[in-house]
Amino acid sequence: MDRPYIICHILSALDGKIAGTFAGTKTAQSASEEYARFRSAYQAEAWLYGTTTTKEFTQYRKPVLEPVCENVPEGDYIAETELGFYYISLDTVGEIGWESGTFQKPGRPDAHVIEILTEETPAAYRAYLRKKGVSYIIAGDTSLDCKAAVRKLKRLFRIDTILICGGGTVNWTFIQQGVVDELSLILAPAADGNPLTPTVFEKSELLDATAPVEFQLKNVERLKDSGVRLTYLVS
Repeated sequence: MDRPYIICHILSALDGKIAGTFAGTKTAQSASEEYARFRSAYQAEAWLYGTTTTKEFTQYRKPVLEPVCENVPEGDYIAETELGFYYISLDTVGEIGWESGTFQKPGRPDAHVIEILTEETPAAYRAYLRKKGVSYIIAGDTSLDCKAAVRKLKRLFRIDTILICGGGTVNWTFIQQGVVDELSLILAPAADGNPLTPTVFEKSELLDATAPVEFQLKNVERLKDSGVRLTYLVS
């Protein structure tokens, strides 16, 4: 296969929400521990997140761009790193501010940052990433091309397995474009009924109407404190 094996690994409330007040319940916290355990057990070389989730992780830091930016080379950029684990972020507009090319978060391994951009991502932002030591790949002209992105991740970084860990838009975009092999869905036995919080799958406003996707049940596991893990293959 010319791309990594890709698993969408998600923690959800019973009402399909992936964020909200339900997360503060005892049973949801227990499910979150199970989620982290399985995430580590996959031993993937990379975890992939959407723009919104990465903004949360980086405290909504904004990039400081140079007013004049000339001679930024075309194409992809691979920064020097000794790390063999990767944090991949979608950022087609160029909105995320990084302190360095290493992503650090308590309870997680240090990871080299790779951003997925498009041809329309401003040159000033690409220059900013180079200055910070952040790698990036170009995947698509005006919108994200998931197939091109994952092929490059395999070829340029030798990544064999990727976990897509949310949010709902990135989950659905990669599934809709046919590059997700498996869904690992951990259900917390809790719900808050909030209609405004994000769900497991959400269509991007930038995409046209999408077709339904079917899944084939692979396994069901009962977890502690009444949690459940459902594993599906993507048809």
